[in-house]
Amino acid sequence: MLQWCALFLAVITEVIGTTLIKINIVDQNEPILGYVLWLAMMALSYFFLSKAIVKISLSLSYAVWEGAGLIAITFIGFFLFHEHLPITKIIGISTIVAGILLLKNGSTERSR
Repeated sequence: MLQWCALFLAVITEVIGTTLIKINIVDQNEPILGYVLWLAMMALSYFFLSKAIVKISLSLSYAVWEGAGLIAITFIGFFLFHEHLPITKIIGISTIVAGILLLKNGSTERSR
């Protein structure tokens, strides 16, 4: 169960880091601070991902990490930055969710 918490934290820190990239580009008042915060969030994300793969298969961990992050970033872009969300993006998100569910169904957690 702790590995799933670590994976959740990996997704959250990745999403924060990626959002900071966009904020840093839009608001260039403190570009160095933005990049430092981005690097810190991405480092934390990889740290938490490394903890998650101890018992969750690498393929499933990576798919959840990237897939959930991509879905979250898509919605953050839509709500926070007013980016478009056409039907093709919604279909893409649905495909990502289906792929993650298929990987989860085909994966077993390792015991150590």
